[in-house]
Amino acid sequence: MLALVLLSASLPSIFCAGCATFLAYNERRQWVWFAGLSVLAGIGAIGVLQMVQLWRLAGHS
Repeated sequence: MLALVLLSASLPSIFCAGCATFLAYNERRQWVWFAGLSVLAGIGAIGVLQMVQLWRLAGHS
């Protein structure tokens, strides 16, 4: 269960990082946008994981 939560929370960040890597490999300028989106998605994933932790601390299983 925890692995699934971690994967689903970080999947957008992983996808954006992969897109940025592909575009940088192809020497296109759009990779900067995907790298920025990857950072924002990572911050969002941290927020989601904190909310899941708060949910568990509140006694909901």
